[in-house]
This record gives sequence, C-alpha cells and structure tokens, in this order.
Amino acid sequence: MGYDSTSSLKVLEIKSRMLKDKLGGKKIIILDIEELSFIPYILPIYNVLLERTKKISYYIATHYPGNENLKIFGIPVRKQFSVNHSREFSGADIFLSPHIYGEGNKRSLKIHINHNQPVKYESYQKSEFVNFDVHFLTSPLHREQTENTIRKYKLEEMNISLYDTGYSKSDKLLNGEYNRDEILTGLNLDPLKKTVLYAPSWDEGLSLRKFGKKVIQNILKTGNINLIVKLHPISYCPENGPNYMFYTGGINWIKELEEFNRFENFRHVPSNSIDPLLEAADVLVTDVSSVALEYIMLDKPVIYIDCPEFFETTLKKTYSAFGDTTADLVKNDPKANAGRHVGDVVYDIEKLHLVINECLSDPDKLSDKRKDFAKQLSYNPGKAAEAAGDKIIELLGL
Repeated sequence: MGYDSTSSLKVLEIKSRMLKDKLGGKKIIILDIEELSFIPYILPIYNVLLERTKKISYYIATHYPGNENLKIFGIPVRKQFSVNHSREFSGADIFLSPHIYGEGNKRSLKIHINHNQPVKYESYQKSEFVNFDVHFLTSPLHREQTENTIRKYKLEEMNISLYDTGYSKSDKLLNGEYNRDEILTGLNLDPLKKTVLYAPSWDEGLSLRKFGKKVIQNILKTGNINLIVKLHPISYCPENGPNYMFYTGGINWIKELEEFNRFENFRHVPSNSIDPLLEAADVLVTDVSSVALEYIMLDKPVIYIDCPEFFETTLKKTYSAFGDTTADLVKNDPKANAGRHVGDVVYDIEKLHLVINECLSDPDKLSDKRKDFAKQLSYNPGKAAEAAGDKIIELLGL
C-alpha cells in the first residue's frame, strides 16, 4: 500500500522524534488506540506507568489523531499517528494493544492486553495470536482460552509469554470507588427506584441490531424503574471511521434512540465507560456481551436475550476462523457464553419485562452460581493496572 507525501512526511517525523527520545535515554511505548473505545483498557495502565517512571516516551496509534477524547492522555498530537503506520516504527520498545488485530513492528515487544473477558469464540485466530510476543491475561478463564489456542495450533515452541495481570478496566469498580446514589442522581434519576441497565453487544444478529427499539419498549413495561441504555462502545463508532458500517450496521444509534428521551425514567449514556453504570444497576439485560462477566463479579442478576440469528448466521460469518466455534459452544461453554449458564435467558422479547420483575423480586436466586463462577473471572481484582504496569517496567528493564 503506497503513501501520499503527507503520510510519508509524518512517518519520517515520528521516526526522527523517536530517535531523539532514544538518544535521550527514553524507552518508547506505542499505545494502540485504533478505536476510541479502547481508551478505558489502556488508560489505567498508562496512569500507573506515569506514576512509576519518567523514563518512557509515549506515542498513540489511532484512526483519529487529534481527537478530543485522546486529550485525557496528555500526549501531544505530534506524537499521534495513523494506526496504519504502526508496523513502521522499529524504534518502539513496546507496542501495547488491547485487541488481537493490533500490528506492531517485528523489532518491538508486542504486548496484547485483552479488551474484554473471554466470549463468543473457542480460541484466538492463529494468524493474529502469533503476532504478539506477550499476552496479559485477565482471569483463569482467559488463561484457559489462551492455553487452548496454544495447544490447538501447536505453538508451544514459540515461547509466547503469558502473565496473569488482570482486567485493569474494572479496578475502580471492584475497589468500590463508585457510589450508586451519586451516579443516579447525576443522571437525574431517582435512586430509590430499581435500575435496569441494557448493555448489548454490537454484532449483527444480536439484540440491538435484530430487535432494536423493541427491547427498550419492553423493558419500559416493567413499571416503576429507571432504565439506562449503554451500548457497546463500538456501536458509537464515528460515522467517519473506517469500520462504521461493520460495527453499527450503518445506524447512528444515538439519534435512533432519541425518541425515548421523552420518558422521565430513561437515560441513554453513550460514554466509553460503563463501570459506574454497572454499580448503579440492579439488573443487567444483555445478549452475548462480556460486560455480563464484569457484572457477575458484583453478584447481581443478568438477563440474556436469546438471539437465534447470531448463533445460526453471524457466528459462521464473523467468527468461523476462531477455532471450533459453534452455536452450542457459545451458548453453553463458560469460555464463550458470557456467563449465560448463571443467568436467566429470555427467548421471547415480549416476556422480557416479566423476567426483569422476577429478578428484581428475587435478586439472590442464582447468587451461589454467580459467586462460584466469579472465581474464574479475575486476576489481581482491583489491582490489575498495577500488576500490568509493574510487568511492563520489568520487561523494559527499568
């Protein structure tokens, strides 16, 4: 793929800046924030690194250089570049990516930090998995999925490093740093009411893309509740993003759901961070989203909307390369089913509000099963960012 003169100049400029950093005794880390939705997975680790050492210079690879959301890192625009150029910078010591498709230079140490808990597939794709030298594991369940990938493709001799660091995005949530009443009051919702959170995944055939407004209409039938809608971050992919059609189905979901703003007990919160909302909610409604595993850690009820089209069609189309992924596995295997075996499954959308009422009336019904499963869902709960930051510093020899 050729580059125009502007992009070629940018690459040379970044290379020159990295060389200057190197001569100044700095280590270099490229933060892969291809999509803005990856920010919550990178930011906690980045903040730990900033506290631990001043000997690292950071760069951002993204589809959106200069985007307002990236200002939270304090990394100047001159050190941000198109993710399409990530492989060109041999001067980077570490390429840190929260998704398995990230591509760093072959001379860099490439570290994968998973942006979700294990869900939807039996194992990683070999072609992407082997692009990383190091995998930071979120949980015993993630280790099981990862080791299965290594066995499946006979990758033992590659000596790919696995470290049990944890799920840094959930640190604040698991440390109890959010206050339910404050969150609901901040959204102008009544803290005395029970709160339902609808947080679906993004794929074609799942509840948002298949049933859309019907899900929200039915939840609102529940009665005297608050309803918060928080879609998968990638469902808010900017219309100018290269993956907009794939991730959203060509629908601007913020505009699509505006009609529900007339309900006083409804809030659509299109933010990158769902964690405060998990604390605020009494019941989670989802489909095949790994957010359910984060919520199970709080020992609160999860309701899963069954989505036959996803299992029958999308799995084959989108996830066929991810090992022996089948509908049966994604429905029933804890390594892929988003905790469906410890929640309530709704097969008829029209009955969703009835199941919500049942869960609100008896939230402890499946508590023992949730607590048992939760033991497989986290390494270093509440301290995952520290574990990841310390391991990176160790790998850099600082």
